[in-house]
Amino acid sequence: MAITTKERTDLRQELVGQGYSWNYIDEWQPKVTLFRHRDLKNPSGEVVSPVGTKLENLPGNPDYVNKKARMGLYPWRPGNTCTCRWCVRVVAEQEKIARPNAKTAPSRSARIGPYYNPNS
Repeated sequence: MAITTKERTDLRQELVGQGYSWNYIDEWQPKVTLFRHRDLKNPSGEVVSPVGTKLENLPGNPDYVNKKARMGLYPWRPGNTCTCRWCVRVVAEQEKIARPNAKTAPSRSARIGPYYNPNS
C-alpha cells in the first residue's frame, strides 16, 4: 500500500471520524470481522441482509475498511450505544414512536430571524 503522507493523514482522519482508533492505520490486522449497521436491500426493497449480520474474514487494510464503513459495516456490533449514523437514526425513530406527542424543536429556518426568541 504505497500512499503519500497527505493521503495517509486524510485516510487516518476519515477513519477516526468513522469511529476507528487513531492507530488503526499503523496496526491494522490482515483479516477482520465486520457487522452490518444498515440493512442491505435488493432493488425491490426486500431486506437481504439485516442489521447485525456478521461478515468474517474480510480484508483489514485501511482503504477497504474505510470504504466499508461508508456502507455501514463496522467491527463492533450495532446497538443502542453505537453512535454511527445508522444506529442513531434507528434509536431516534424508536423514541419518536415511543413518544408520539413529544414536542420537537422548530426547524433551523424557523428559528432564524429578528423575532427569534430561544426561550419560547
